[in-house]
Amino acid sequence: MTGLRARSAELTAENTALRDQVAELEAETTELAAHVAEQAEKIARLERLISRNSGNSSMPPSGDDLSGRTPPQLRPQSGQKRQPGAPGAHLEWSDHPDKTVPCFPQGSCACGADLAGARDLGARYSHQVTDLPEARAETTQYDRHEVQCSCGRVHVAAAPPEAGQPGAVA
Repeated sequence: MTGLRARSAELTAENTALRDQVAELEAETTELAAHVAEQAEKIARLERLISRNSGNSSMPPSGDDLSGRTPPQLRPQSGQKRQPGAPGAHLEWSDHPDKTVPCFPQGSCACGADLAGARDLGARYSHQVTDLPEARAETTQYDRHEVQCSCGRVHVAAAPPEAGQPGAVA
């Protein structure tokens, strides 16, 4: 009989521990369900924001090209033909420019040496500017040379204003 009482007490203690564990899991499940609902609401709000464009909101058309935006579906009004867009165009790099102008750094190095006597290391950047004179296009290539001063410092010629950002390396 003592063995049955001991076993009964053991089972009662185990049952109490399991009930406590179930109560903890139910509380955790309720908390997680609230978190999932909150996240679902946030996702829905973000999807609404991403889908906005100039066709379905008061946004300007310039905002339509932002990443993640849905482009507006433009429909021609009845009886109107849709106009095709202009094809994209750009100027290709010319392997044979009409004129090449070497550009060397000018002035003096921080050590005080004149850069005119510095060793030429070759063109570091090349820019091509295509101008349209009256009769034909003339492409000028500006080769910006890199020189090394006798002190060891390296200098690169400044780009001409019409050349823009550094282009291909010569």
